Amino acid sequence: MRTGHAERDRRRRPLDLRGAPENCTIHSVADPTLADVDGDGVREVLATSTEKTVVAFDAATSEVAFERNLSAYGYTRPVVANFTGDSRPEVVVVDVHGTVFVVRPGGEESADAETVWTRKLPADYVWGQPHVEDFDGDGSPELAVALGNGRLTLLDNDGSVAWNRSVGAGDSVTWFTTGQVDDDRPAELVTATSGGNVSLFDGEDGDRLWRKSFSAYAAVDAVGDGDDDGTAEVYATARDGNLRAIDAESGDVEWTTSLTTVNAQMTPPPVLGDVDGDGDAELVAASNDGRIAVVSPASGEILATYSRETPLWTNPTLADVDDDPAAEILATYGDGRIAALSYENETA
Repeated sequence: MRTGHAERDRRRRPLDLRGAPENCTIHSVADPTLADVDGDGVREVLATSTEKTVVAFDAATSEVAFERNLSAYGYTRPVVANFTGDSRPEVVVVDVHGTVFVVRPGGEESADAETVWTRKLPADYVWGQPHVEDFDGDGSPELAVALGNGRLTLLDNDGSVAWNRSVGAGDSVTWFTTGQVDDDRPAELVTATSGGNVSLFDGEDGDRLWRKSFSAYAAVDAVGDGDDDGTAEVYATARDGNLRAIDAESGDVEWTTSLTTVNAQMTPPPVLGDVDGDGDAELVAASNDGRIAVVSPASGEILATYSRETPLWTNPTLADVDDDPAAEILATYGDGRIAALSYENETA
């Protein structure tokens, strides 16, 4: 990793975000969402919290744009999408106990929120991030929810169940992502479980196309043709600290790379993006022992690393925060610090 000249060194210094204990009684366990929920052309910050609410805040003033109570705390990120097809966006939230809320904000001048519908799914817990996409190719979006009891459910935009499939008996879905794997229009769904299974499902009918078993606590997020061979890959990690590239069509493992030799509690999934500005994507992977690695999607070679002696519990975020051609790597550590990193390869 390189940070360039002195000014960049000053700007890249990790920020201390730790607050006083009295300010930490109500907190979020999910990532926030940035989206324009009230139609004013400006994105709001949406978050769920252990106060059992989903709230949208004005990003500049922190004023509440709207708020809706949930039946349990929100573990996953709110989804903002035109889900019902009425040309207005809705906020879709699945709380940790499996209740789905579809909420329509009141508009620019109102903090009220209209509930379109709610539905309780048969699950004690939901840990995987829900997704709203056109999974069956009918031109309308559906909501895919991966449940802690090992079920994968697709809901139509009126709340009815399109299909319901078993991911694995006695296996909890802990990470969940989607991607375009084949040549047809519907997206595919990828689940990772506490037992170490990674599975690919067809979005149209819910058929499982393949399943691979790895170490416990498998994790997935990135799906894409990272090696530019014409076939998408699923990039998966597990508790053993290994990162794997899986051919998304066949389920064959193309390569495996060790991210750490430390006995980790868990390994977050990698993210895929262009972090050196050369037009090609790289993998960025975090390990529980505090290490960030830039990895070649073609070979699994580790190209650069950065580390702190502090745990990492989630995957990095990629975003261009300094208006150069490349995305920066934003890593949130377990002590409440954020490190902003830049990577430049030898030929870019």
